[in-house]
Parts: sequence; structure tokens; C-alpha cells
Amino acid sequence: MPAPALETAVCPLCDSPGEPRYVQRDLYCGLEGEFGQNFCAACDLYFLSPRVRESEIGRYYPESYGPYRSAPTSGLLYRVAGALAMPHRRRRVVERFVNGGRILDAGCGSGDFLRALDGTRWQRFGVDLSQPDDMPFPGEFHAGRFDGEPPPLENLDAITLWHVFEHLYRPQKALANAAALLRPGGFLFVAIPDRTSLERWLFGKHWIGWDPPRHVATYSARAMERLLAKCNVHLRAILPDATGDVWSHNVDWALRARGISSRLHPSLALRALFSPVAFVLNRFGLSSAKVYVAQK
Repeated sequence: MPAPALETAVCPLCDSPGEPRYVQRDLYCGLEGEFGQNFCAACDLYFLSPRVRESEIGRYYPESYGPYRSAPTSGLLYRVAGALAMPHRRRRVVERFVNGGRILDAGCGSGDFLRALDGTRWQRFGVDLSQPDDMPFPGEFHAGRFDGEPPPLENLDAITLWHVFEHLYRPQKALANAAALLRPGGFLFVAIPDRTSLERWLFGKHWIGWDPPRHVATYSARAMERLLAKCNVHLRAILPDATGDVWSHNVDWALRARGISSRLHPSLALRALFSPVAFVLNRFGLSSAKVYVAQK
């Protein structure tokens, strides 16, 4: 495979070139290329530069990329794990603010989050680059980029972006689209990696939250509040996100960065071992990711 075409980027808030901090590579999928992680002190955010051009980024989302795969459903352990999995915990986050109505999951992947919602209370919509064909989609699917032309919907009660925002090349356009599609009083839920998390400090440049080249920016709370305010949606809460299996991912990454081939993450037993750690951190607001809840 030829080397990717890279481009120089600037801060998505203020167009500053930032200050180079890290040179990183793809430890998730093991694909080629080196990418720069720059820091904008004025906006308190990191962004990739050089980064892969948007026209070529699709090659870094192979079929093996985790978010496009549905969780296994066979076997007792997998069924129990599924009942406690992220989609159901995220459903509970949403239903603290909205009990039902019209909901759009932007970057819906395999549709697992929409599948966790009660179809008698929710009219479900999803948008992503392509629709998975391994099982029926739980709602109405729209193909496209949420930071491009928005889907033909209106008066939505809720929009969710579960770890999609950090992938977007036009974050302000995505938030403007969300504001346009929500009804007055509707809610927006944006989950992103938390740069202040314990994992980030432990794993440094190999923290999974960086995920180059797919995560083109890594936002702070201050940066998110500024972005949301620009699009006339108001921050209501910042909550811990349900990300119970990132510790095994981070161990994999730390080993791969040292040239050791490691695939610990697929082990359900290892993920279960890390789950109590993740649960305690979540309870104290120290999860590896946060959900920004905003209202139009």
C-alpha cells in the first residue's frame, strides 16, 4: 500500500499552527504513516498535523475496526456482558434528560446503541458513511458525513455522537447541523476522550484516546464549551462515559509501541478483570471519556 497523502492542519477553533508535541503512529490497526500531535495553548486542545487528507482517511477504517462490529451475542458470558455493555449504559445517560421521541445517532456504526433503545418509545435514526449488512438496522438509516450535508430530518428530541466528534474534520459544521436538526429544548450528547483521565497520564503518547490518524483533534472541556456556545447550544452537564474496556486496549498499545505483538483486548476474561477498575473510576468521575450534554 502506498504511503498516505498528508496535509498540514491548524487548530479547528482559532487557525493557530500550534506547538508540536508528539510524533505518533497507528497502534490500533497497525497501518502505515507517522502523524504529528500539536497543541494549541490558546484553545487548550490537541490536533493532528501533519494528518491524513480526508479523501484518504477511509483506508484507516478497515473492516476490523472495532466500532463497525456488533458485539457477539452467543454464549452466556457474552449475553450477560451485553446486558451491561456501553450501549445500555449510554441509553441510561440519555434517558436522564429525554424519556423518548425522535433520536439520531450520528456515526452509528453497527447500530448497537440504537438497538439498546426501546423502539416503542423512540423513533430511531442513524447516519454513517455506510450501513453494515451483517444484521437488520434498528431504525431508519441515512448515508453521509454528519459534518457535511445533514440528513433530511427535523424536530429531533435528541442527537448522540458517541466518540465520533474527535474523528470529524469540520467539528463546527457538525455542531451547527445538530443545532439545526434539534427541536427547541432538544438535547445533544457528545462523548469524547478525556485528556485529564488517569489513563492519559499513565500511557502518555500511547494513550488510546489519541488514536492517530483517526482522531484528528482531542478537546478539553474549555474547548468544547466554546464550540458549543458558537453553535447556540448550551452546556448542561459533563458526565463520565461508559468505556469499561479501554484499559486492555491501552495495555495492547503500550506493548505494540515497544515492538511486542499483543492482542489482549479480545479476551473477555481480561476485560472483565479491568471492569471493576473502570467502574470505580467512573463512580469518581475519572473515566477515560466524558459525555458533554448540551441543550438547544
